Formats: sequence, C-alpha cells, structure tokens
Amino acid sequence: MVLAPASDRYEGRALKAGALAALVVFAAVYLVNLYGFDTGSDPGWLLLEGVGAGALVTLLAARWAALRRLLIPRWRRHDAVQNAANAVFTEENVSLTKDRNAVLLYVSVLEGEALLMPDIGVTRKVPEAKLGEIHSKLTHATGNATQLVCDAIKALGECCKDCYPRADDDQNELMDRPQIRLP
Repeated sequence: MVLAPASDRYEGRALKAGALAALVVFAAVYLVNLYGFDTGSDPGWLLLEGVGAGALVTLLAARWAALRRLLIPRWRRHDAVQNAANAVFTEENVSLTKDRNAVLLYVSVLEGEALLMPDIGVTRKVPEAKLGEIHSKLTHATGNATQLVCDAIKALGECCKDCYPRADDDQNELMDRPQIRLP
C-alpha cells in the first residue's frame, strides 16, 4: 500500500492563480478609480493592492488543499494519480513476484482517489467483479477513510487466500508496511 499526500506537485498552479488575482484586483480597483469614485489614488498603491491580493491568493492556494484542488481540473488530477500509481507499480517491482500475485493499493489524499492495481496473476484468478466491488467500496463509500482502506485490504486478503494458499516455502517478496510517497 502506498499513501501519497499528492500525486503531483502541480507546479505553477498557485502562482498562476495569484497572478490572475493580482491582475483582476488591479484592473477592478483601477476601473473603480477611473470611472467610479475619483479618490485620486496613487497608481503605485493600486499596483501594490493588486500584488498584495495576488500574493495572498498564491499563499492560500499553496497551503490550503481544498483551494488547490479547485484550481486543478479533475482530468488533470486523475491523470496524475494514474501516472504516479503506474510509476510506483514499476519502481517497487510489484509485477516481479514469483506468482505475479501482488496488488498495489495507491491512495492519493489531495486528489481524493484510490486505485487498486492487481498484477496479471491476480486478475487471472480473482473474479473481476470481486475486484471491482472492492474498488467501488473503497472509492464510493462514505465514512472513515482509514476504515475504508483497512476494509479493502482485508477484502483483498480474503479473495487471494483461496486463490493463493500459503505454502511452507513462501517468502515475503514485497514490503508489508505502507509507504508514504511524496510527489
């Protein structure tokens, strides 16, 4: 199992949002001063107000996950999760187990997605409907996220214990503990 705070850094998203906010605030304050209330404001102050608003939005977008999630299109978040999970599957050699019976459970917090990535041996022996049911419960059920992940791991174990009974010469080929991966 891999737990990732985010699947990508989404570099530049917060900065772009801040730049847009600075431009909008500057334009709005300038137009209000030009056509609305003639306060005689110094253009330097107008620029400073715009930059301040942009800096605030950039800071909020960089630190507040809910706002950052709003700035990233759903398709982009989904692609980032897919790419990161595929990279972990390869880097951790999940497909190199003797019976090709490993399953990667990848959970990405910022994107709010979880993926089950079974190796080919599992897909041959465990019914696709059962894997789909586990994935559906993991991704669509409501409740405690930790409990949902634990339930998914337990259900996977139940599915695989009949297909892959424990042998005397079994060796643990992959780590048992969850990993935390940074993007």
